[in-house]
Amino acid sequence: MKLLLFFLLGCFAIPVNGRDLKIFLLTGQSNSLGAVKGSPASAEMLEKYKPERTMYWHENFGQKEGVFSGASQEWGMVVPAVPSYNGNLCMGPEYGFAAVLEKKGWFDDADVAIVKASRDGGDNGHWMRNGQAYRLLVGAVKNASSALKEKKYGKIEFAGLLYLQGESDSGDAVPAAAQRFKELLKHLAEDLKGWGDTAPLAKSCAVIGENANWGTKNVTDSLTGNTNGMLNGRDTEVDGKTTWQVMRSLAASSPALGYAPTRDLPKLTSGDSMGVHYDGCSQLVIGARFAYAMGHLKGKSVGSVRSGRYDLPLNAPDAWMDGKVPVKKVCVWDLASSILPSRIGEGVDSFKAFGIRVEDPSVNTVAIAGGASQRLVVGPGGIEVQQGRKLLIASALQLSGRQEWKLSGGSCVAVARPDVKGGMAALTGQADIFIMNTDASSSGKHAAVDFTEVGQGMSKKGRGVPFRGNWVIGPGVEVKGSLPGTGKAIFKKGSIYQGEVLTADRNVVLEGIATGV
Repeated sequence: MKLLLFFLLGCFAIPVNGRDLKIFLLTGQSNSLGAVKGSPASAEMLEKYKPERTMYWHENFGQKEGVFSGASQEWGMVVPAVPSYNGNLCMGPEYGFAAVLEKKGWFDDADVAIVKASRDGGDNGHWMRNGQAYRLLVGAVKNASSALKEKKYGKIEFAGLLYLQGESDSGDAVPAAAQRFKELLKHLAEDLKGWGDTAPLAKSCAVIGENANWGTKNVTDSLTGNTNGMLNGRDTEVDGKTTWQVMRSLAASSPALGYAPTRDLPKLTSGDSMGVHYDGCSQLVIGARFAYAMGHLKGKSVGSVRSGRYDLPLNAPDAWMDGKVPVKKVCVWDLASSILPSRIGEGVDSFKAFGIRVEDPSVNTVAIAGGASQRLVVGPGGIEVQQGRKLLIASALQLSGRQEWKLSGGSCVAVARPDVKGGMAALTGQADIFIMNTDASSSGKHAAVDFTEVGQGMSKKGRGVPFRGNWVIGPGVEVKGSLPGTGKAIFKKGSIYQGEVLTADRNVVLEGIATGV
């Protein structure tokens, strides 16, 4: 009888779900909280990046004891959080983080959840053991874990920490920022034992979000027309250092830590006079950067995606999400990429890309810029531009091999003068290029290649070195300016040649004559 009872109890202990659960902890101050103050991402963006599977638990709190009313009583899905912050929805990095993880499928072998407990302001002392933020974060994790019992997971793991804090640091909080953060991880690993596997926290698996600065004035970039944060705000400095510098150095010092830049992103333009809070679209980007950084820490193949490191040129390893300068891989720009123009690099004459793909970034124009003597080299991987975006190459351009340019309706590839005095746009190399509109038959929107500012290639001695090769221009593609170089061009029926939609194929002999120079 006793044996039978033991057997039955053992059976009931077997998880019904059977899957593992990975819980990511998100904490910090108001930008982690998601104080977008009436400027969440647009309904279109929210729908576009809507997480479908990621579980969500939130217990955000203010500067007084107790969490905001409406905190989670049961697990839900990631959405802009209700209750509201000062009458507005809260939308922090959790949205973009969950959306990117789902899209990439890096953790599809387990269920994924986010527990968020973030504070309305406050220096890092609140995250010290027994500080208000620490106690409420631990309480939120325990409440969330208790609500999981009926789901019967095989294993619950606290997979990592996402931390976005530092704006309010002053006094001793600035020089102590790194040590207090390390202690936060250590204490979480100790105090959450028994609620799940804390080994990742004990190994310091965390992504540090770059804290914002104060009084930032958004600007419109003269090259791209994109609005950005422009890095022109103020930081509190103590003993010659800022929290921003301390935490960035900490992240760089350990392979267990990731870093998510933020300062290139626009701030709120209404409902906020502090110049420190990000809007909902920027929050999507921050969350996407958190996701890539965490994926990289977990050993996932995150790919040759342009990182958020706005301060690094393309020839720097950390300009790419996988920490490697692409050699034989297509270079990708997406939601997580820096919104500032990408520079070819100091002290180099070229950047070689096997191919380029612009994959739905948060800005309309992705720019690659170089000096007067620098060039971008694009190989057989060709160019792909999605979602009606524009790829602006403000540099000399060298093409090689047989390649396709795949442009969605409304998309554009433009080659323009380098944004330096005395420069000109030059096209060099030898290639055969087929340019197609990937949705010409359904959208009715033209795709375009713009060569109005392209001149002849120039050697170091100033002699003309025109591009040599052939072009095939597909239906729904318009050529602005003249195709540069020598060779021939075939304009297919339905392409746009000299402003005319062609009703039949047309062959054009190129003689190296370019317009608009």
